[in-house]
Amino acid sequence: MSDRRREWDYIIVGGGTAGCVLAARLTERRGSRVLLLEAGSEYARVLSVPLLGLQRTAAFSWQYATVQQRGLSQRRISFPLGKVLGGSSSTNAMMYYRGTRASYDRWCELGNIGWSSADLLPYFRKCESWEHGASEFHGDSGPVHVSMPRHQAPFSTAFVEACTELGIPYTEDFNGPRDEGTGFYAVMQWRGRRWGAAPAYLGPARHRDGLRVETGAVVRRLLIDGSRVTAVEFQDQEGSVHRVAAAREVILSAGPVNSPKLLMLSGVGPADYLRGIGVAVHHDLPGVGGNLLDHVRMPVLYESHRRSPANPANWIPAAFDYAFRRRGVLASNCCESGAVVRSSPRVRAPDLQFVTHFQTSLRPGAVDLECNLRGSSVPGTVRAVSPDPMAFPAIDPNYFASDVDIETAIRGVRLAREIARQPGWRSFPLGKETLPGPDIQTDAEIAAYCRAMATTSFHPVGTCRIGHDPLAVVDNRLRVRGLDNVRIVDASIMPDIPNANTCATVLMIAEKAADLIAHAVDGAGADAA
Repeated sequence: MSDRRREWDYIIVGGGTAGCVLAARLTERRGSRVLLLEAGSEYARVLSVPLLGLQRTAAFSWQYATVQQRGLSQRRISFPLGKVLGGSSSTNAMMYYRGTRASYDRWCELGNIGWSSADLLPYFRKCESWEHGASEFHGDSGPVHVSMPRHQAPFSTAFVEACTELGIPYTEDFNGPRDEGTGFYAVMQWRGRRWGAAPAYLGPARHRDGLRVETGAVVRRLLIDGSRVTAVEFQDQEGSVHRVAAAREVILSAGPVNSPKLLMLSGVGPADYLRGIGVAVHHDLPGVGGNLLDHVRMPVLYESHRRSPANPANWIPAAFDYAFRRRGVLASNCCESGAVVRSSPRVRAPDLQFVTHFQTSLRPGAVDLECNLRGSSVPGTVRAVSPDPMAFPAIDPNYFASDVDIETAIRGVRLAREIARQPGWRSFPLGKETLPGPDIQTDAEIAAYCRAMATTSFHPVGTCRIGHDPLAVVDNRLRVRGLDNVRIVDASIMPDIPNANTCATVLMIAEKAADLIAHAVDGAGADAA
């Protein structure tokens, strides 16, 4: 075993969305020494082309899958997560939607002071550089370029027209004063290129003397002396094992699956479970790996008699359009428009999100009015399965464990059909419904369809949540409860899932965390709750 003697001020475990933000912000302070460890690869040029960069392959993602889901007809669901610098912000659909303000006010209602929508808006704005400039709701000097989609397919436009005819109000910007309604989703792009956390934050920081980035570095465990996390043990691409020490803090930014898994491998988690898999218990923290929440989605497909913009027959002109103007279908994320709505007047906040897809792998020539549930009533779990750091964890999102969720899904499918019946589709006539299909009509039939076809929206959160109760893992300053010198900064700290595409939320969390860490160094409020 190699022992790297150099001590770093900060060791960031995970070079995903949050890790890139932290590496950039922490090295802004002169003299700070930061080591960023990423298990995946360098950011690849192909990821910058929006339509081509929708990559969830083994080259750029952890190829995880869930355990069999009782609520999804015993199916195991593919559960890929970014394994590349920039994490899922390098492979996702680039949608920049913070969610409704009510989502974050709920965090504060749960007792997390400093995490209301009003508290968090400055950190959202700090991330952003909006194409149209600054406003009360938008930033214009942040690293992340945000714009409206450069390509708007006829199908995407017709969907918005149909929604307004149904009475769903039009919104010019889901991140503005009207955060519900129908419209086009903002995207994380700059001049037609993907602009995730790797180019936005890490790119400008790579030249700094205080930053070292190691890819292909799989962290095996944290080293703990008493209550203090002192070092990290990782394996490099050649298989050699190294230990590196942290003078100030170790920051886990490995995501909602790997952050709790790494804590468990280090002996931090539910004690009885750890003993059962052969891990020595260092700190009994029962909430680690609990509270897994995710958004679930159902396809609602219709035949289209128009050639998809992404059809191979369009590739040559599309390539020229993109090469010379950075426009056209290659600048698209394939899901340009949608709607954020309430499934019933009785719900307090939007619980459904529709996302259009002008091309789907489920049926050639079909278009998709994809329906997403924006909440989850029954949380699931993430569990390490052995002391082996290379063993994939057991992931159980517990989809459709609640009658409330399946009832919401049924209402969502019915609403998609209502949208499809509107006259606004005359500019883009829809063909026959292919999924669920015209024979699926009763609530029981729609419920069975949802259980047979639903899958993840790729938004897992919550497995190391903030709070003050016995199952909370971190406090309001993101410090792991009962341990010193370690924080968690990623989607796992969310106490409840926002009705958002969670990449924007993770960027915000990391910006806020950078301020919390700076305050701790400066001694300003370091011990605040």
